[in-house]
Amino acid sequence: MAPIEILAPAGGPAQARAAILNGADAIYLGAKQFSARSGAQNFDEEELGRTVDDCHGRGVKVYLALNTLLRQSELPQALEVVRQAYRAGIDALIVQDLGLVSLVRRAFPDLPLHGSTQMSIHSPAGARQLARLGFSRAILARELSLKEIAAIAREGALELEVFIHGALCMSVSGQCLMSAVIGGRSGNRGDCAGTCRLPFCAVSSPEEASALPGGACDRYDLSLKDLCGIDHLPQLQALGVASVKIEGRLKRPEYVGQVTAAVWRARAGQGYDKALLQDLFSRSGFTDGYLTGAIGPQMFGHRREADARASQKALSRLAAEPLFPRRERGDKLPLHARFTLRRGEGLTLTARCGEAQAQGSIPAQEAKAKPTGREALLRCLEKTGDTPFSLAEGDCQVEEGLFVPVSACNALRRQVYGELAERCAAPAPARRECPVDLPACRRGRPARRQLAARFESVEQLLAAREAWPLLDEILLPLRALEDRRLAPFLDELLPKLTGCLPRLLFTGEGEEAQRARRWAARGLPRVEGDNLAHLELLRGCGPEVTAGPGLSCFSGPAALALQGMGAVRATLSPEVQAAEIAQFPQTVFLRALGYGRLPVMNLRACPLQNRGGCAACRRTGGVVDRTGRLFPLLCQGGWSQLLNCLPLDMGDRRDALALADSELLWFTVEAPGEIAPTIRRYAAGQRSTPQGGYTRGLYFRAV
Repeated sequence: MAPIEILAPAGGPAQARAAILNGADAIYLGAKQFSARSGAQNFDEEELGRTVDDCHGRGVKVYLALNTLLRQSELPQALEVVRQAYRAGIDALIVQDLGLVSLVRRAFPDLPLHGSTQMSIHSPAGARQLARLGFSRAILARELSLKEIAAIAREGALELEVFIHGALCMSVSGQCLMSAVIGGRSGNRGDCAGTCRLPFCAVSSPEEASALPGGACDRYDLSLKDLCGIDHLPQLQALGVASVKIEGRLKRPEYVGQVTAAVWRARAGQGYDKALLQDLFSRSGFTDGYLTGAIGPQMFGHRREADARASQKALSRLAAEPLFPRRERGDKLPLHARFTLRRGEGLTLTARCGEAQAQGSIPAQEAKAKPTGREALLRCLEKTGDTPFSLAEGDCQVEEGLFVPVSACNALRRQVYGELAERCAAPAPARRECPVDLPACRRGRPARRQLAARFESVEQLLAAREAWPLLDEILLPLRALEDRRLAPFLDELLPKLTGCLPRLLFTGEGEEAQRARRWAARGLPRVEGDNLAHLELLRGCGPEVTAGPGLSCFSGPAALALQGMGAVRATLSPEVQAAEIAQFPQTVFLRALGYGRLPVMNLRACPLQNRGGCAACRRTGGVVDRTGRLFPLLCQGGWSQLLNCLPLDMGDRRDALALADSELLWFTVEAPGEIAPTIRRYAAGQRSTPQGGYTRGLYFRAV
């Protein structure tokens, strides 16, 4: 098994050098545009070319992270950024946007694709779907345990990459609107404001929220400690994980160098200074709670004054020391070499540098005197001489009682190292580029706009029974269809029903697929998927498949990509502007959210559980921000949705959504008496003025 890859962040050229010279096997970086870390220095075309050349000269790979959601108008420029990086020689593209994926696969068929953690891959079916789309690697969600990673690894669908160190987002990546909704800065588009690091208090009820001193909050109940999973490196290697990733493109070179060196030492079986890593940057310590499955209060923490002072002290100390103490060895390439000495096989030397590999063998004989030992073979490996290599890792597996002359060992080493040097110096094979035209999409008004409503509970649905005839489509969690209270109404409801899979399915996806098949046999016309895994699970299931808002339908090509995966309807991303709907293809049935509280976060670590445990949960709680606004928390069983403090309401601006095929009303925490009047208000087809506090969402705000 090849050593697990150490993948380090490079926010700029200095960080790239720190990563390279401290043991990184690969770096990931962003261009000046469309990077998920727009606040980093990032790389222009010239800097990227120099960095790729420098990395490849040292046997280090370079992955370009172009992992933001892209507007239709941005796709041509994004494709040009990929073209420049492709010609510079990048080894893979890290991507989130489904529209860009479809274009890149056609334009650059030889370019490996890595599915960004923003794609929320957290199950075996998600990995299979990525492989089906042509990806070679999945960067898994940070919320997974080792056991869950093992289940995905057993599928063997594609390479897996796992975060090993760095910041943990509160929400599952790619499923967060908090920064966009509150501050107008989209985390899904590379401009996260870190809203979850601000004060928030978890409360079990609105009454508890009102009782807060001053009506606001000074706790940090949405802030997680940084991850340190370096101690689990051997387990990840044993599971077959291909790469471990260090988060930190916004960090200084000293941080990148020290963390990379620590992971390198751990991989080599050496100790590392965890206290130094904590001093460099932490939020009241580290956590490995997701990896171990110990999700709880010990995972939460925020950046204190003591943490900041420790960082300043550590950085000042490191500034007086060489930045690259471990691997400042000129321009030598890192070499991984192994001798194997066995009866019947002789002495075999395998040497690797980056992707290049060479191997050779010579006979061995029974020792008549002193046998060839491990120490002698290790000394032989270290003699790199005038080769372009420096031994980074050497290993010997020796069966006792065998002998190979020293001169023969040296000759074998020279032969193998020489062949490896030739392969490293060989020019990269020519890469293919194919012309790609972006589809010209233009959309007209539908003949009749439909009205759909999504209910999170059976109680809500039954409370709105008088309004059912006004609806063309009724969406309900698939599990809720089995509620006995619905049995008397199923004949009436079934033609309009869409059963919705939970957006996050860390376990039990097989059971959900079976449930979908059972209901398909009973005549359920549609099932909605809200994650790439769902489109895989529902393949060939029977009913029509629709795509929920979690699938980021952000542009015409993204809508067509979802259609190509089997979705006959798609819900627009909440970050699409109203004026952009005209750019979507007429052939895709589009839903647009007209009313409802946007899910601003999707959480596996519940802040209410952190405060008082599930037993104290009354399912009426939420979190309060520093201004006193209450964001309701909706428990989904094993994970939670944090909802916006105000509902989106387009009742008096319905003309802005006129090009959508259907308006969606999404009921979450509304009182039963509010639901039917809201449906009647929209069904009347008139411009109606919203009552109470409301928001327009992001329909008229560019993020």
